[in-house]
Amino acid sequence: MSAATKIEREHYAKLVGRQITAIIWEEMEGRALPVLLLTGWDRDGNAATAAVLADPEGNGPGHLDHSL
Repeated sequence: MSAATKIEREHYAKLVGRQITAIIWEEMEGRALPVLLLTGWDRDGNAATAAVLADPEGNGPGHLDHSL
């Protein structure tokens, strides 16, 4: 296993202390996508959310996407 990169550590550290308050079901390419509604706001002032994708580009191992 390779070590997490600085960018990966910073990306996931933004989730520390957040709580899941609801699950919102959206659609992605015809499939159900569970989006986690979190406490707080994202960097643009919108409700904070996170969703599990294949990878940042959508084609590899798991990646928890967020815009915090």
